Amino acid sequence: MTRNGPSEIEPLQTDRRRSTVLELWLLLGSLAIGLLAPSLVIFCVEVFVGQISPLASVENILRKQFAPGHNLFLLALIGLVPFVALSVVCVLAARRLSPARLACLVLGGLIGIIGLMVPSHVAVWYPLYGPGRMSSTGVIAFLFIPFFCLVTLGIGLVAGWCVSLLPFFRRSEPPNS
Repeated sequence: MTRNGPSEIEPLQTDRRRSTVLELWLLLGSLAIGLLAPSLVIFCVEVFVGQISPLASVENILRKQFAPGHNLFLLALIGLVPFVALSVVCVLAARRLSPARLACLVLGGLIGIIGLMVPSHVAVWYPLYGPGRMSSTGVIAFLFIPFFCLVTLGIGLVAGWCVSLLPFFRRSEPPNS
């Protein structure tokens, strides 16, 4: 029975650290995107549709983060539901997939979520700044959008997983995976 020398253990520990750092970045990055997405949509609609200056828009958004009747921060927290689900999938998949394949999975999931969330938020906010009338019950959509995004998250995860099966992404896998 031979003992493992430091040269055999060191690369394994370095790979684990690198993988853990990647997992952490993917986890926190997806949550940050989820937290910022609603405010970024409002910013874009205010600036490009409402013709409000970017600085005035930023001031308006920051003022409404915790304001009664607006509370954009609560809106962002409700919108985090699919991003938290993506983070859970990321943590579970990180045990089995190489970093490159994990990145494909996360990117597919993010595209799936954002692909529905952004147009849905624009559809709700657009009448407030553009032509048309804002529905008095339109804001109820913000309660349903995150749960509808769970479906597109699943579609995006499947697409990301299929992309991760391409030979280019499988090259970085260890031989015993």
